Amino acid sequence: MIVESGSGAVQWDLKLNSRAESPGPATLSTADHRSAFLIWGEYQAAGNETRSRAPLQKLYLFHPSYTNVLLELRNSTDQIIAFNATLFERSRHACYVLLRGPQPSEEPGSVSLMKRKLKEDVSESRVIWLSQVAVDSEQYVRDRLYRMRFHSRV
Repeated sequence: MIVESGSGAVQWDLKLNSRAESPGPATLSTADHRSAFLIWGEYQAAGNETRSRAPLQKLYLFHPSYTNVLLELRNSTDQIIAFNATLFERSRHACYVLLRGPQPSEEPGSVSLMKRKLKEDVSESRVIWLSQVAVDSEQYVRDRLYRMRFHSRV
């Protein structure tokens, strides 16, 4: 659930299946003084009640200008130990960083650090309509979120 800080109004409310060891969410401030949210989980469409024992966690992007849209980015939580979203170039280059390796319950093994540009994943994302009303085309939504500018809080 995402709540507007000034009014307390619920901006967005959706259940995503999530495991205890899934990475936590991250936020990025945008130039329009809103936040983009990156959330790990498994989205299940209404009526699709089939659940696996270990859901495949995926990364989703939510922005308050599209409260009826969830973007499914192309990464999954397979072997992710740590996750964070950040700006690498002041007010421009939003990305997220993934540290992959064996889980604490597994034998020691190799680790890898990966940086992904958010823009690249947005352009290749899957648009999930949370309501039956699709106001814009999927490509328009992707293009608008691709052009989104970010702002450093510092």
